[in-house]
Amino acid sequence: MFFKHDGTTLFTATITLHNTGILDASTKSITEFANATSTLPMDINLWQRRCAHHSHASIMQLSKDDLVFGLILSSKGQPDPICEPCLAGKMTSAPFPSSTRLSTQPLELIHSDLH
Repeated sequence: MFFKHDGTTLFTATITLHNTGILDASTKSITEFANATSTLPMDINLWQRRCAHHSHASIMQLSKDDLVFGLILSSKGQPDPICEPCLAGKMTSAPFPSSTRLSTQPLELIHSDLH
């Protein structure tokens, strides 16, 4: 079975004896997938955001030693010294206010950091 649009074959499928369609396809390599849809320069700042805000030094080491597939630094831009998510992760919250009352039952006093 052929699936076409404007005369161009998009993909094909095989029909089994049980009338089940199986697409005839292959997967792309990880290298092709990692860089497939980038509209930004492939610099250290982009990869730091993609890698859950790991340190710039760690990401540079991954790239330099070819420890991962598809991590291509095509721009030599300087790392952003002020990354708001990184700064927020390094901050500490204020302690809970002390209470003069003691709880006598489970879950009578609950501490949480929800805002």
